[in-house]
Amino acid sequence: MPVIEELRAEIPPTLSRTFRVIPAPDFALRTTLASGQAFRWTEHDGWFYGCLGESIVKVRQQGEALEYEASSPSLTPARLTRYFALDLNLSDILSSINVDIQVHHAILRHRGLRVLRQDGWETLASFICASFNNIKRIEGMIDRLCLAYGRPVGLHGFRSFSFPAPETIAATTERQLRALGLGYRAPYLKATARLVADGTLKLAHLRRLDYDAVKRALLGCDGVGDKVADCVALFGFEKYEAFPIDVWMERAMRYYFRHRKMTRKGLHDYARRHFGAYAGYAQQYLFHDLRTSGRNA
Repeated sequence: MPVIEELRAEIPPTLSRTFRVIPAPDFALRTTLASGQAFRWTEHDGWFYGCLGESIVKVRQQGEALEYEASSPSLTPARLTRYFALDLNLSDILSSINVDIQVHHAILRHRGLRVLRQDGWETLASFICASFNNIKRIEGMIDRLCLAYGRPVGLHGFRSFSFPAPETIAATTERQLRALGLGYRAPYLKATARLVADGTLKLAHLRRLDYDAVKRALLGCDGVGDKVADCVALFGFEKYEAFPIDVWMERAMRYYFRHRKMTRKGLHDYARRHFGAYAGYAQQYLFHDLRTSGRNA
């Protein structure tokens, strides 16, 4: 469970609060946050709590709108709209990927799922931790990392910790990171943090590059293979052509190659051609659908 601790009761109901509201048409908050692309959200009394940058945000969906509060005024409606990708026309995106019956059914079941726009460094570090791991263990690793090296932030009796800066992680020892349960991932995370901290890997610059260039740059990081690079490109740098392939997606892709064994590269290249510019959205719908359906593909 993400590190968001209830230190005391919420503000009594006799004290009213005004929540900010942003439009959220064609959006499914719970589905989006449960779809395996982010690891620092938790639900409490119908609200979702997350730590974005140096701020805790508390958000819930009310029909086609989101109500939210944040611990910092820097978390504006525009910033949250961007984070949840509410400025994109989901109908157009889904129409472009709705090219076969398998993805069609996934869209029907999970419509409103959107690909979050997350911080590039946090996404890169998180998915290095995520390699060969399950979501519960990933959340635990990231929680311990934030607790050890992040800054405390609070909102109405709830406390969390910001994600540690690359300079902070670069200054740690491998032994300290292993003590947090990162195991063999510890040296990879430290080495990548050093690349970012010293400017060798310029994350802000990656946003201006195309998908192929971003993936090549990410593959230069220790511990980053094809799947992690595609996850980071998709969730951290808005490269919607990316199509991460893990064991779940290998199962989903059997639909297209029932009597033919394909390499992950072959599956990836086929998916980019088949689904087009928003292949990453198709991946996320298929991934979430398979994980929640109980099917084995």
